[in-house]
Amino acid sequence: MMFTILDQERKLLDDRVATSISLGANENLVLHGGGNTSVKLKVRSAAGKEISALFVKSSGSDLATVTPEDFTALKMNDLMDAKLMERMSDDEMSSFIKSCMLDPDQAYPSVEVFIHAFINSRFVDHSHADYIVALTNTNLDDKTIADVFKEKILVIPYTPPGFKLARHFLDTISERDLSNFAGVILRNHGLVTWGDNARESYETHLRLVKEAQTFIESKWKGLPTKNFEKVKEDGLIEFLPKLRGLLSKEKKKILTWDNSEEAVGFSLSDEADKFASLGPATPDMLVRTKKNYLFSDDVSGLEGKIDNFVNTYKEEFARYAPAGRAMHDPYPSVIVLKGFGLITAASTKKESDILRDEAIHSFRVASAARAIGKNRFITDQQCHEMEYWPFQEAKLTKKRRKELEGHIGLVTGAASGIGKVTFSKFVDEGILTIGGDIDQKIDDVAKELGRDAYGLKFDISNEESVQRAYKEIVRKFGGIDVVFNNAGYLKPSPLEDTSLQDLKKHIDINSIGTFLVTKEAFRIMKSQGMGGTFVFNVTKNVSNPGEGMMSYGTSKAFAAQLSRYVALEGGKYGIRSNVINPDKIFRESKIWENGILENRARAKGITPDEYKKGNLLHVEVLPDHVANIVVELIKERVFGATTGTMIPIDGGIK
Repeated sequence: MMFTILDQERKLLDDRVATSISLGANENLVLHGGGNTSVKLKVRSAAGKEISALFVKSSGSDLATVTPEDFTALKMNDLMDAKLMERMSDDEMSSFIKSCMLDPDQAYPSVEVFIHAFINSRFVDHSHADYIVALTNTNLDDKTIADVFKEKILVIPYTPPGFKLARHFLDTISERDLSNFAGVILRNHGLVTWGDNARESYETHLRLVKEAQTFIESKWKGLPTKNFEKVKEDGLIEFLPKLRGLLSKEKKKILTWDNSEEAVGFSLSDEADKFASLGPATPDMLVRTKKNYLFSDDVSGLEGKIDNFVNTYKEEFARYAPAGRAMHDPYPSVIVLKGFGLITAASTKKESDILRDEAIHSFRVASAARAIGKNRFITDQQCHEMEYWPFQEAKLTKKRRKELEGHIGLVTGAASGIGKVTFSKFVDEGILTIGGDIDQKIDDVAKELGRDAYGLKFDISNEESVQRAYKEIVRKFGGIDVVFNNAGYLKPSPLEDTSLQDLKKHIDINSIGTFLVTKEAFRIMKSQGMGGTFVFNVTKNVSNPGEGMMSYGTSKAFAAQLSRYVALEGGKYGIRSNVINPDKIFRESKIWENGILENRARAKGITPDEYKKGNLLHVEVLPDHVANIVVELIKERVFGATTGTMIPIDGGIK
C-alpha cells in the first residue's frame, strides 16, 4: 500500500464496512454490486504527509460481502478540484479519478465518487432502494415525492450518471444547506444519506426507505402471486432447448427459469404485457436487461416474437446508440411467458441469475409505481446512452470472456479419476459443467470446484434415471452442448473365467449406459440447432485389445461404434463425435483399486511402476493428459473440422 491509515481512524473504516454489509444484505436496497458507501479518513501518504482521503466502495464489489480492501482511497484535496470544472468527458473523468487515487494498484472506485466527496459529512450511503425508485419512476412531481417523508428531502431530476450528475448535484447542493435535509433522492437512481458516524448515515437511510415503503404499501399490495401448474412443466422443458438455440445465435446462453409464485403471478397479470417496454427499475440495469423485455402469451409464437424483438432492437440501436459503439447482442435477455413465469438468458449462469433478480425487482418497482401514479422512466435516447455508457459496459468486461463460456457440459463418472480431472478442467475453461456419477460424493466434488460446477447423482445404465438427469439439466440451464462419455466399469478376467453376469454388467454400463446418455443429449442438441460435441472415452482395448479384458473391450467396442454413428447422423446438425483411447490411467482411478493394478503387473512379471510406464515413451499417462485433449476437442477453432476419429493417449503402444 502507498498509504497508511492512522491508528485512530481504523475503527471508522471497520464501522463503514459493517454498515455497508448490512445495507448490501437487503436485496430491496441494492442488488449484485449496486449501491455504494464511503468514509473520509486521515491517512499518511507514501511521502509521510498526513492528508485527508475518501474511501469509497470500488466499482463492481458487492456491498453484501465488502471488506476494507474493497474501499478505494482517493486524495480529498485533489477530488475537490473537480468543483472548478464545468464539464469532463468520460475519458477525462476516468483520468482525473485515477490521478486522485492514493494507490494506483487499487480497484477503480465507484463512478459516483464525486457525490461522496462533495457531501461535507464523514459517511455517505447510496442505494437503489426499490421503494425509492418506485416513487421516482412516476409522473409525481418533486414536491409530491418530498412530501412523502416526515423529514426534509431534496429531490434532484434525472441526470445521466458521471460528471454531468456530479456537476448537477454540486450546483444543486451549493444553493442549499444540506444540514437542513435528511437525504437526497436522485430521480430514477436512488437515495443518498450521510452522517458523522456510520450508524447515523445507515439508520437515516433505512428510516427514509421505510417511510417510502409505508406510503407505497398503503396503495399497493405487491405483485400478484400464483402457484405454477406443475402439469405444464414437461411441455416447457421440452421447449427450452429450442428456445436456448433461438437466443444463442450471437453467443451461447445459459437459461434461468423462475416459476416462483411471484414470477408466475406477474406473467398472468395485465401488467406483464403493458410493462414490456417500460424499462427496468434503474438505468444501471440497462446494460444487462436492455430497456425492453419480451412478453409472450404462448410458447408457439415465441420464435416470431424473438425475430421481431431483434429487428426492433437493431432499428433503435441505429437511431439512438452513441456513434462508434459496437452493438450488443440484440436478443432478448428477459422473457415473460404467460403462465410459466420468467426466463432469463446470459452467457454465464451467474449473469443469468442476476438478470432474473433484476427483472423481478423491476416488475415490483413498475407495479408499485403504477399504484401511486403513472409509470414514467427515462427517454429511449437516454436508455441507449446508459446501456452503452463505457463505465456501465466495464462492469461486464472486467473478466475476460473465456473461449468456452456459455457452453453447458456433462461429464459422466466425474467423482474420480479421469472424470474428476476433466470436470475440473471444464470449469476452468468456462464451461458450466454437470458432473454426473452414481457415487453420492459427486456433490462434494462439485462444491470443491465452486461456481459453474454442479453435481448430479444418477445411474447411466437406468433409462429413467438418465431421463430424469437430463430433465434436471434442461430445467436448470436450458440444454446441453458437450457430453464426455467417461463413466465405465472394469473387471478383468480370462475368457473362460468370465461369467455371464460380469459380461452383462460391463454391457449395462459401458454399452447401454453410454447409449442412453448419448441418445438423450443428441435429441436435445438437435432441438437447440447449434451443434454439439460428444467425446467417448473408449480406451486402447478397442484398437489394441489386452489379454483378460474381453468383457471390458467388447463393451467398449460398442461405445466406439456408437460414436461413429453419432458422427454419421449428427454431421448435418453440426454435432461432432470423437473417441479418445487412453491407456493405463492409474492416478485417482477407481478402476485399478482393490489389487487390480498389482495383479495385472504380476501377470506380466513386472513391477507396478514398470506396468504404469510400459509404453514407448516410458511415461505414466495422467488424467490431465486425457482431460486436456478432451477440452481441445470441444474447441471449434482447434477440432471444429474433426469428427468420427480416434485419438490415442497411451504413450505409444509397444
